[in-house]
Amino acid sequence: MPSAPSLKWAIIQGNFDTSKELVTFHGKPYPIKNAKGEDERVGLEVGIAMSNAQFAGGEISADIEFSKIEDNNGCEIIFYYDAATGVQLNAGIGAYGAFCIRQWDGEKWVDHASGGSRESLRANRRYSVKVSVRGSRVSLSVDEVEVLAVVLPFSIPSSQVGIFCLDDTDVKVRNLQVSGERGEVFVVMQFTKEFTDIHEEVIKNVCNEFELEAKLASDTYGPGMIISDIVQSITDSEFVIAEITPNNANVYYELGYAHGINKPVILLANRATVKLPFDVSPFRVLMYDNSIAGRRDFEEGLRKHISSVLDKDLINKSRRSRN
Repeated sequence: MPSAPSLKWAIIQGNFDTSKELVTFHGKPYPIKNAKGEDERVGLEVGIAMSNAQFAGGEISADIEFSKIEDNNGCEIIFYYDAATGVQLNAGIGAYGAFCIRQWDGEKWVDHASGGSRESLRANRRYSVKVSVRGSRVSLSVDEVEVLAVVLPFSIPSSQVGIFCLDDTDVKVRNLQVSGERGEVFVVMQFTKEFTDIHEEVIKNVCNEFELEAKLASDTYGPGMIISDIVQSITDSEFVIAEITPNNANVYYELGYAHGINKPVILLANRATVKLPFDVSPFRVLMYDNSIAGRRDFEEGLRKHISSVLDKDLINKSRRSRN
C-alpha cells in the first residue's frame, strides 16, 4: 500500500493544500440559507480530499490538529468512498461528538458508533488517530486508546482513502499511513476429506481471484480454542462460506452466529445428497455437483456469489432495510 511520501490527492470539495507529509484544510464560515433563499445562519464548511491509497482492510493512521475547537467541527478518515454516489464511511474526531464512526448514505448521516466528550478536546494539539478495519469490524483508536468499535451489517468493498473535514478554519493532517491486509473468508464445513478437498480445489482458488484468503475453520481450532475465538474469526471475516450438506452441529452454530450479526453468508450444498433443513431452506444456496463435469459450473457459481456479496450497493441496501 502507498505510504505518505507517495500519496497523491484529488480535492473533491473545499480548499486544501497538500504535500508529502501534510494536508491542510482551509475552512471558512459557510452561509446556510432558509427556504426563501435568505442567509439564515452561518455554519462550517465541508472539505473532502481523496488519495490514491487503495484500502480493503487493515489500518489507516494519521495525526490530526485543529486550530480551534467548536461545537461540531471535526476531521475524519474516509475508509470507503463511492465516487458515483458520494456514499462514504468515516471514522475520526468530530462532528457532533468527540469520536465517531459514521456513514453518509447520499442523503443523511447514519451514526454507527459515537462517544466521548468534546470538552476534552484541545486546539493546537496533535491527536494520533488510527482506524482498523477487519472484515466488518471497525475500531477507532485515539492516542493508542481504542475509543470506539462496531460490527457493521455489511462487507466493506475496496476503495481509496480520504479525509473529511468540517470547520471554519484550518485543520492539519500529518503522516497519513495506510497498512493493508489481505481480507479473509471464514469457511465452515465438516472436516472430512470430501469437503476439505472442495475447500482446497475450489473455494481457495476462487477466493484467491478476489485477493481473499479462504481460512478453513479447522485451521483456527487448537488447544485452548474457545467460542470467543470462533466469534472473532467470523466477525473479522469479509463473509462466511458454509458447506451445509451434512447435518453438522458445529457448522450450524457458526452459521447461526453469522446470520445473527448480519454477516454475509454463501451457502454450499451437494445437489445429489442434500435435503435442506427447514430453517435454511428459504436462503439462497449454491447447489453443486461434485464431479469433474460439474466443477466448472461450481467455480463460476461461486464467483457470482462472491461478486454479489462484495457489491458496493449493499451498503445502501443495508441502510434502506433499517428505514
